[in-house]
Amino acid sequence: MIAREQYEDINYKPFLFFVVFGARGDQLEVSASRHHVEGMPEGLEFNCLNRSEHADYINGFFEGPLGDILQEENPDLLARCREAEDCVVIQGEIAEDDRLDYMRDVIGIGKAFFEQGAAGILDMLTFSLYSDNEWTESFFEKDVNAQNHVKILLSEDDGRCWIHTRGVLEFGRPELSLYTDNENVDEYIQIINQMIFYSGQGVFFDGTYTLHTGSGNTYKVRSEFVDDFDNEDFNNAYCRVEVVEG
Repeated sequence: MIAREQYEDINYKPFLFFVVFGARGDQLEVSASRHHVEGMPEGLEFNCLNRSEHADYINGFFEGPLGDILQEENPDLLARCREAEDCVVIQGEIAEDDRLDYMRDVIGIGKAFFEQGAAGILDMLTFSLYSDNEWTESFFEKDVNAQNHVKILLSEDDGRCWIHTRGVLEFGRPELSLYTDNENVDEYIQIINQMIFYSGQGVFFDGTYTLHTGSGNTYKVRSEFVDDFDNEDFNNAYCRVEVVEG
């Protein structure tokens, strides 16, 4: 059992959305001992698709802005996934989230798919495409740490740096949004990274908090929960974060 040390039940459930390219669900063999999977997380659905019947749906993963992002990050892996005849969509809201067992199970199931011959796994919440080696090195047989799953993005907005996240929803918590001038970017990224870690541990950031960064600095931050699940910037609700001291 992987406890979430600071879990608060706020009826805000994790949502997962992965696409496994080049694999078939009916051929999956999962070992509890080898893959560290105790069971299928309640709330997840597995849909098996193939190009002969679902070509338009599958091609949609490679088109538009998402396709551009994947092409820029790893064109060779994208090409292998594009050639796959079959894929499995893993999607759903996690019912039991007071522990991180659900994420450990999904990581192990992903590893089992790779052993079956999968070409790649796409995380639709973070727009990340993983090879077998990348999935193994990032997640498999490691502590479940939200920092390894969530993306921190940087954008320019009116001369300021916008630091924001994608993927905190996988841990049933809101995304994080913080604006800063360009001089504080590295330190403020550390602040957001600490908030990601504690979100994975179950903290719901809505109030004032003291955080200690890896560089040894201490900051007081104010986090305001914005209950807007339809926000296109996040595809999730978010917290408006402001550094008030430090």
